[in-house]
Amino acid sequence: MPKITIDGKTAEVAKGTTVLQAAQALGIVIPRYCYHPSLSISGNCRMCLVEVEKSPKLLTACSTEAADGMVVRTDSDKVKAARRDVLEYLLINHPLDCPICDQAGECGLQDYYMEHSRAKSRFPQEDKVRRQKRRALGPHLVLDNERCILCTRCVRFCSEVTKTSELEVMERGDHSYIDLKQGKALDNGYTLNLADICPVGAWTSRDFRFKQRVWFLKRTPTVCLGCATGCLMEAHHNDGVLYRLVPRPNAETNTWLCDHGRMTYKAVRAGDRLAKGVIKNGLIELEPALREAAGRIDENHPAAAVLGSPWLSVEDNAALARLAKDAIKTENFCFDFPGAQGVKDGILINEDPAPNARGARLVKDAYGGIALEELRARIVDGRVKTVVTEARAAAFVRDAVKASGARLIVFATNRADIPPAAYATLPYACYFEVPGTFVNFQGLRRRAEPSVAAPEGVRPLWALVNRLAAYSGASLHLDSAADALKEIVFK
Repeated sequence: MPKITIDGKTAEVAKGTTVLQAAQALGIVIPRYCYHPSLSISGNCRMCLVEVEKSPKLLTACSTEAADGMVVRTDSDKVKAARRDVLEYLLINHPLDCPICDQAGECGLQDYYMEHSRAKSRFPQEDKVRRQKRRALGPHLVLDNERCILCTRCVRFCSEVTKTSELEVMERGDHSYIDLKQGKALDNGYTLNLADICPVGAWTSRDFRFKQRVWFLKRTPTVCLGCATGCLMEAHHNDGVLYRLVPRPNAETNTWLCDHGRMTYKAVRAGDRLAKGVIKNGLIELEPALREAAGRIDENHPAAAVLGSPWLSVEDNAALARLAKDAIKTENFCFDFPGAQGVKDGILINEDPAPNARGARLVKDAYGGIALEELRARIVDGRVKTVVTEARAAAFVRDAVKASGARLIVFATNRADIPPAAYATLPYACYFEVPGTFVNFQGLRRRAEPSVAAPEGVRPLWALVNRLAAYSGASLHLDSAADALKEIVFK
């Protein structure tokens, strides 16, 4: 293994390790723009220049392979002068719009200028090259070519990750700029990653643009519930409002995040968010709605059924299982959701749009229940007259309910999710507002953590189940989400 010395620190590294990677392992930060650990090495920004003993010129740390006995300086006078020159070159034609730029607060150009330059520009403002600004490209992005430093991260992302190759560098020299190839559209399903990897704010999110300064944002680690892949992500929020979702890179599932997953937060503050119950399309306070739903269940306990949901957490599905077995005391309950699972696009998006089919299977293992086909048959032949489920899971029995006229009681977060056949709808807090456990298609246990508060009066689903059981004369003793997990064994 090559032994390399960087700024007086020595380490043995694996063959093929670059100087930049070796420096990172030693805790030495080398500035960079074009380098990204998940993209090919370009070496065009020149910001990572270092001095290597016996080399006649400075070398790029991102593309120089560590060699045995190599001695590197990242803080010599030659290196510092080179960084200042590179920054001056990049800033010569950069626009003076930092006060209105969304990248302010997480901009590599600002940070490195303060750390490595602070030189006054020698270039007259009126002589700066002007380029196209504020150009909407695709459904999610705005491109400002004047801010671009041609690091080519975006070009490489579209070529190497999505393999759609929509972008390229046009023209040559100081006339170069990033643009769409002729006949291409920037809608590959992962476009917002360009805003993440752009170091200077040339690519910005149309959704997040001008909404909030990043230094005001709080960050909560959570999990994406857009499909069964279960990507790790961060929710960025301030004053009880969610503003954006960004990936939390990890080796198990994701470096990136799809556009669909990033937009899942929209339902939290949507105009159709439920804060009251709905009975036959009429709004009603929660407690009367719970009493009404319990009354309909109590009409015939043996003919009531509970259907879990692959969109619900393990805690909430377990609470529904307790409702079926210990409160309603019915044999008609199901937590079985067969279906294909696996990454269908070769990147992240899963065959299964529901995030927790495997978590529901754990509830089935703990409490039993019948198969989904059997539940449908019982609804159709009239043995089941009332079905309690989550709004999206109601689609699994939609045709059976329609054919039999069975009464449907659902839990929902938004009015748009309520199926047309629903008799009663009970609002519950979503997983940006309450914690929940999910199991992705690989069997990895994931935890959704709350980042904002639920609307006033809206409770977790397990708490609604506990209350629903109480109105039916049973006590489930569900005082916390953890109480619902007592019988669940995570494999």
